[in-house]
Parts: sequence; structure tokens; C-alpha cells
Amino acid sequence: MQCYLRQRWYDNRLRFNLENITEVTLSNSFLKYIWKPNTYFINGRRSQQPNITVPNVFVRIRQDGRIYMSRRLTIHAVCPMKMMEYPMDRPVCPLIISSYGYTVNDILYIWKNGQDKSVEMYEGVTMSQFNIRGIQTKNLTKIDHNGEHSVLEVYFHLKRHVGFFVLQTYLPCTLIVCLSWVSFWINRDAAPARVLLGVTTILSTASTGMMVRDGLPRVPYATALDVYLNVCIVYNLAAMIEYAAVNYFTKIIPKEGSTSDSEEEQIPVTDPKSNGIISTESNVRHYSCYNLFLRCLVGNYQFRNQNVARADLENGNSVSKIDMTSRYFFPASFIFFHAFYWSWYWDSGNFQTS
Repeated sequence: MQCYLRQRWYDNRLRFNLENITEVTLSNSFLKYIWKPNTYFINGRRSQQPNITVPNVFVRIRQDGRIYMSRRLTIHAVCPMKMMEYPMDRPVCPLIISSYGYTVNDILYIWKNGQDKSVEMYEGVTMSQFNIRGIQTKNLTKIDHNGEHSVLEVYFHLKRHVGFFVLQTYLPCTLIVCLSWVSFWINRDAAPARVLLGVTTILSTASTGMMVRDGLPRVPYATALDVYLNVCIVYNLAAMIEYAAVNYFTKIIPKEGSTSDSEEEQIPVTDPKSNGIISTESNVRHYSCYNLFLRCLVGNYQFRNQNVARADLENGNSVSKIDMTSRYFFPASFIFFHAFYWSWYWDSGNFQTS
């Protein structure tokens, strides 16, 4: 982040008494001749001072020896985060300020305008991934092996933008899971179609999860996003297992009253070319492809009923009870999971913040 670090301290050695001059503004080169508090950021990984077009620092000295120094800094600080609720997490990122080398016997840090108004944010400042919900400051002392040090702490309360993850991860994975349910409406005998649909949905969900995890730190626990992706994979896999159960448990049960091929019912069919001459179903079997196509094209009612009856006899019960149950069970359970998932992790993020 970029910030302006403004410090004030007294140095009696720099007092002056000049008429009509209350303060003196000095250049950056004068800093090496005065005492400075050696302020640094304890949790800062890298900090730098912009030098375009000149070093972004200035110093003012007043008559009573009070020194005012302002620097423009770019700070890269460490922010410890708990990723269990990611991306519904609300991290709190600290910025810890102290003196490098000086103890409380030499220097004491305090907030000039109190702990509520010393840190100011410019209006209109936005972040790509977070919203700043609030700022908290503390003034305390810490003891280490070098002695007791005065420390200032700033805590930035953040809230992660969830909209990006809804559009890029949650919505696509939800649609993929819904797509896997289409197999419940596909004929159970269409094994290639149902297997291909199941494998495609599983691979699509897995590839989406891999792309999302590439931008995350390698944490040793599951995040909220990992939980959602794994549940989606389980639903896709369950659709595949459901089809295996359909094939295993469902048997072709011939209809009551059906007979063998040698005793099958003779269904009279009118030949469209025979002017009312009746033929039997057994004869229709031996018709040429041309005659069969002609009957389908003309729309012979009895011939159509005969083919429907034959298809029912060959296929038995075309809709499995397992498929019929899955059509309602899978969507209902997925909706229940969504309600539980969002309420649980949303409340967990609020509890973590409090």
C-alpha cells in the first residue's frame, strides 16, 4: 500500500529565535544532519520511498525545536490470514510501527490525534479484492531481548469481494452439477450418452477447481471454496453411481399378457397400396424397407400402434424408478446444501470479525 508517514518530535538543540520566521522548511539533504527516530515497520517485507521526480520527503523545523517530517512510502506488509472461510473471509491486516534500536527510554510513540482520528483514508480509495470496513489503532509497548519498545499498531478490517468468485467459480460449478442431472431423463439404454455426460461434468468441475487453487497459498486445510468444489464433484460422481445402480437393479419386466414370438398377437395392418387388404403383424416384419418407410411416411395408424406395442414389449419399463426418484432427490438435496453452506460460512465470517 501507499501511505504518508508523518512524524513530529522535539529536539531542543534545533531551537532558533529569528524575527518574523516561525518555521524553516529544509530539503531532503538536511536529514542526514539531524537526529531521527529510525521508524520502521516490524511486519513490513519491503518498503520503499518514491523518488519521482525528487525524493518524496520534506522536513520543517519550528522555533521551539519541534520537527515535522513527512514521507511518502510504498509498503509491502505481511498480513496473516485464516483461509478456512475463503472467499467469505474477513481478514484483519495489521501494520506495526516501532523504532529500530531505540527503547522507551529514548523515544515514546503516541498518536497525535488520538487512536480514532490519527489514520485517515482518502475518499474514493478502492481495492480490487477487498472493501475496507474499518480501521483500529493501538498504542502499546513490547518487550524483546533488546529491551522495552514503544509500538504503534494499525488494524485494517477488510471484507473480500465475493462477486468475482460467484461469477468465476460458484455459478459455473452449479450449472455443471445441474447439467449432470440431465442424465436422469436420458434412456437407461443409452449408456454412451450417460457415461460421457457424467465423465464430462466431473472433469469440468475438477479443472475449474484446479484453476481456482492456482492463485491460493498452499494451506494445510480445506477452505470454504474447496468444500464447495468437492461437494460438486461428489454430486457429479453420485450421478454416475446412480446410473450404475440403474443398470444393476433394474430388470426388463415383460408386460402382463405378453406372449412369445411364436404366439404373439396378430395385429392387422392396412397396406396403403392394397386398397383395404389386411395383413398381419407377422407379415409386416417381412416387408421390405421401402414398404416400411412408405407406411411411416403415410402415417398408418394401426402400423404406428403396432410399432409402439413392439417397442414396449422389447424395452419393458423404459423409465427406472431410481431415475424418477433421483430427478427430485438430487435437486432438493443440492438446494438444501446451498442454504446450509451460505448460512454457515457467512455467519462464520461475521463471528471471526467480531
